[in-house]
Amino acid sequence: MATIFEQADELYSKGELQAAIDLLGADDSASALYRKARWSCDVADQTKDAKEKERILRLAEKDALLSVEKGPTMHETYRTVAVAKGKLQELVGMTEKVKLAKEIKEYVEKALEIKPTDGGSWHVLGMWHAGVTKLGWVTRQALQALYLGNFPHASNEKAIECLQNAQQHWPNASSCMQLGKIYKMEKKDEEAKAWLSKSLEMPSDLPISRLAQEEARELLSKW
Repeated sequence: MATIFEQADELYSKGELQAAIDLLGADDSASALYRKARWSCDVADQTKDAKEKERILRLAEKDALLSVEKGPTMHETYRTVAVAKGKLQELVGMTEKVKLAKEIKEYVEKALEIKPTDGGSWHVLGMWHAGVTKLGWVTRQALQALYLGNFPHASNEKAIECLQNAQQHWPNASSCMQLGKIYKMEKKDEEAKAWLSKSLEMPSDLPISRLAQEEARELLSKW
């Protein structure tokens, strides 16, 4: 008989996000909390109202942080905190955005310290590098101040390296699509097309994969 986590994972893979979250109910174990937090991030992605989206993400961040307390040796808990904080970054002002940027890197690096072969964490770190690279000069200066002048170097090259690591450890449509977007930004069209096309060849067994493939098709259609 399938465990409740296996049943919830199956619901999630079918795109039944809220049903998956509800199935875990009031379970406050680390395994339940990080799942509910991560899936809530996907629910937020589908929510158009900014205030409601932020509300969902604040709760997801809270559950993710609690999962770290209850599962301090589980890489999934730290990775989920990084994901929730990354989603929140899109909705907050510069002061909090800068604070979150520092925290995201710390949490995802802790996840990789626990499990260096975790493709999901390499993906998150790649997205961190890509996101910081796009930040404006004022925000980057604020990050330098927060790091006391020792802000770690971020670049599209580093983002590519991390996403390729993600692809090595966990071949998936999302990392391929993100690699295509970064290569496109770098005006390397052949590499961009190749990775976007590869995204479409990957399994589409998770909601995040299906969304990535939709974006890959849209980007390819513009060439």
